[in-house]
Amino acid sequence: MLDLLTVKQYCRVDYDDDDALLSLMLSAAIEELLDLIPGMNAAAMSARQKLLCLTVIKDLYDDRERDADSKKSAVDKDAMRQSVRSMLLREFLAGVTL
Repeated sequence: MLDLLTVKQYCRVDYDDDDALLSLMLSAAIEELLDLIPGMNAAAMSARQKLLCLTVIKDLYDDRERDADSKKSAVDKDAMRQSVRSMLLREFLAGVTL
């Protein structure tokens, strides 16, 4: 399972001011992935599931003060979201039994 320290390292946060916010985002990201990935076990996440969770948290954290004028930021976020969608689809398909 992911912990707050790992989340802070991934988001490059080296202060404690946002710990409550990051903890909330961690819980929400795990809940979302549990709903989307069949058979996911939050206590034994795969490396890809952990990365998905961290990516979701970083996206939420970075978007809390969105810079609407930044085109580069929008392009980067679109590429990131495409990667997340691809990983999530692979996780979903891996958990589906036909």
